[in-house]
Amino acid sequence: MPKVKLLASLQEIVGKDVLELEDMSLEKLFRELAERYPGLRDIIDVENVEGKPGYIIFVDGKDIRLVDKNYVPKEIVILPVNHGGKSERIEIEQISWEKIDLYTRKIAEKIRNSGYQPDVIVGILRGGLVPARLLADELGVDDIGVMEIKLYKTIGLRGERPYLRQPLVLDITEKKVLLVDDISDTGLTLQLAMEAVGFHMPKEVKTVTLYIKPWTNLVPDYYAEVTENWIVFPWERNEYRRLIEEE
Repeated sequence: MPKVKLLASLQEIVGKDVLELEDMSLEKLFRELAERYPGLRDIIDVENVEGKPGYIIFVDGKDIRLVDKNYVPKEIVILPVNHGGKSERIEIEQISWEKIDLYTRKIAEKIRNSGYQPDVIVGILRGGLVPARLLADELGVDDIGVMEIKLYKTIGLRGERPYLRQPLVLDITEKKVLLVDDISDTGLTLQLAMEAVGFHMPKEVKTVTLYIKPWTNLVPDYYAEVTENWIVFPWERNEYRRLIEEE
């Protein structure tokens, strides 16, 4: 029996946070949802079996656009892409280098306490590059690799889906890998990164972000803080200013 979880403001639209239906394909399930819950008709695209603009849907942990329409799901998660909050206002929080240093040491301590010692650290460009280097220094890891995944376009606006722009070239076969990014919002970036890293046949993969959003579909193994704010990291302040000037 598949469960449909509604996150953030969607719970108010439908009046429930979890919907339960009989086992059926995604295509049939979408038709059933639209019939039973009229409030979802502006959220789900029944014809194309995906979320309408402004919404993201995960099926058993994967972006629905990567799943066959005839697939019979166990869990569906629907969330708004504009940061999941009840308010459309986006709070901007600029983070200091001191806080980055504090959070890096906090995460490194969590990793050491868990008994995990990575052989390789992989940073997701561009946000995960600096945290990856700082964690490598804290944990005494010499091998650092990078891969680039693009998702966001500007503040509060995402691309349709993440894509791998620069693949990993470091050999991680049969090695313990620590995959690092700055923040896990929807979890799409980490999800694609884990899938891409998995093709290299690592021994084990653990994930890290400095921040997570409360509505993320993929909570990393290690993180420092939970926030609903749009975080401006110290290595992207000029980029942030340019984005503001363009709007």
